[in-house]
Amino acid sequence: MPTATIDVKQILRNSPLFAGLDEATLIHIAQKFQVVSFRQGDTIFSEGDVGDTFYVVHEGHVALSKKIGLWEREMRRLSAGDYFGEMALITQAKRSATVRTLSPTVCACMDEDGFNDLMETDARFAQRMLKLLTERLRQMDENTSREMVSAYQALSFSLAKLADSRDPETGGHLYRVRAYCELLAQLLADHPKYRDVITDNFIENIYLVSPLHDIGKVAIPDGVLMKQGKLTDAEFQIMATHATLGAQALDTVLEYCDNEIFQMAKRIILCHHECFDGSGYPRGLQGEEIPVEARIMALADNYDALLSERVYKRAFEYDETKAEIKKYSGTRFDPNMAEVMVAHIDRFEAVHRQFAEEAPEL
Repeated sequence: MPTATIDVKQILRNSPLFAGLDEATLIHIAQKFQVVSFRQGDTIFSEGDVGDTFYVVHEGHVALSKKIGLWEREMRRLSAGDYFGEMALITQAKRSATVRTLSPTVCACMDEDGFNDLMETDARFAQRMLKLLTERLRQMDENTSREMVSAYQALSFSLAKLADSRDPETGGHLYRVRAYCELLAQLLADHPKYRDVITDNFIENIYLVSPLHDIGKVAIPDGVLMKQGKLTDAEFQIMATHATLGAQALDTVLEYCDNEIFQMAKRIILCHHECFDGSGYPRGLQGEEIPVEARIMALADNYDALLSERVYKRAFEYDETKAEIKKYSGTRFDPNMAEVMVAHIDRFEAVHRQFAEEAPEL
């Protein structure tokens, strides 16, 4: 509902987006705006609408909400001086949220033609929009991504525990392996062979995704997975398919979100049973053909398996486990990684003692 009784320049001055602009620039920008009012409960625009208008709140309160599943979730509230709707104009995308008024509300608004004209003719306005976009992207990186990673961590660990729960012998395996991977990656980050590959982001990602290494076991028949004894050759071939099956599950995720954390998860799931000498499975990769994160995972997984009791083997002592890592260095394991683990074996033993067989809460 348009109204012409309010000074648009004053509305803009009260918004952080336009504060500090000189009078001539403010007049030029204000000419592209008109003042509109809304009643309490009005929908200003809906998620999915064409983004053709930018708003600055003069008085009143509005709520931004997004549809998640069958319901809408309120994301944030805005009041005098706040603004909304600009991202759809900048990116030429559809509305990413629904905006409704919580009280009688007055806004200054600008349509797409006015916005595009200012972007082309007013350098100060264009600079403000660029700064705004940069700030939004920074906020998405620091806040939204952090929320997504936290949600991903909780979800992935739940899925990993689902697979792990079908194996009665693993105990705190997921927690220990996650810690081993993080520790080994931190140690390798100082190694001249890996320092350009193993970054802080790499270490964080391997910590998050390493529990997923055996997710494919959810598809293995109970008669094989839960057998109380050593597997036959035929049963082992069935068990070995868990690496491929787990990787295929990640393919579905990557169709919707093809980013590095999920790519790393797939590489670990698919390749953590490959051996450095090429004798592993499922593809018989050799040496540095095996992804770095999968070589780390192989060491961590085997180290924990050696220290754990199974129906077909006793739990090894620490000195025996250290000897086994040395024995299979260069065959099962990357020799450089094995050397680093052995050199700091006391730290891995401390992790094992810390988590023991009782898994802590996530």
